Amino acid sequence: MSDLLKRLKEEAPNYTQAERQIALFLINNPEVIPFETAASIAERLDISAVTVGRFCRMLGYKHFKELKKNFRSSKNLPWLSGDDFQEFLKGNDSEKRRKTLEREIELLVGVYERSQSNIWRDAIATIANSKHVQIIGFQTERGLATLLAHQLQYVRSGIELIEGSSGNFVDILLDSPQDRCLIIIDIRRYSSQSQLLAKKAKAQGLDVIMITDTLCDWAQKITKHVLTADSDGALFWHSAVPMVGLINLLVNDVVSFNGGQDVEQRLEKISQFYEDFTGFVRNTRNGKM
Repeated sequence: MSDLLKRLKEEAPNYTQAERQIALFLINNPEVIPFETAASIAERLDISAVTVGRFCRMLGYKHFKELKKNFRSSKNLPWLSGDDFQEFLKGNDSEKRRKTLEREIELLVGVYERSQSNIWRDAIATIANSKHVQIIGFQTERGLATLLAHQLQYVRSGIELIEGSSGNFVDILLDSPQDRCLIIIDIRRYSSQSQLLAKKAKAQGLDVIMITDTLCDWAQKITKHVLTADSDGALFWHSAVPMVGLINLLVNDVVSFNGGQDVEQRLEKISQFYEDFTGFVRNTRNGKM
């Protein structure tokens, strides 16, 4: 994240309503900033272009055009685009790998640090104490939802991966919320479905755990259980390593919440069933498969 984005995120609560509107638009839509003008943003937000210009000057820029330059290297899409993509095509591969490795380590350390918080512990307790855990991911995060669901299915019962193909989420919203929680995984640019589903589920009395990035400004307004990881890097597609690290930690802490009771026996039974129905690859005595 650029210094400007960090500043906007930190200072937004202290801005006026109009200033906060502009700040949140810049934070949540940096990929379109190169194509915007002060007038077009003013029209989008139903404010005046003068207000946009005054906001830019408050941040230390002469005008909106100067502010835009700060977003060219910080678009925060899940893939590289524009100037960043052109730089990727002509850049040194080893240098990009080094930068990405350093950034992945930095972001992964952040995940581990946040896993020491009360927010993390409360979310783990909610998942561990729920008899039925439903998991859904949106956009590219569907794969992460599948990973989380499959890993949890190995260590405990009552785990359900929601495909969401019906579009109305009745499999989540119709049943009683008792002893049930919902895990939603989504990152920028956030799907309108994930936000609406979180609101509807919370209104139904469901415990909602939101797994997202640190720029998400709406999740905490819906649920206190917000777990975060970021993914920006120097590769073409932003790294899933920090989010996978979060999932690994989550599964680990759910297992250890109750002292790992019955997990070993469950895994042994699963392994035996797999052996009975499918089987494992084995080496023969001469070393051939």
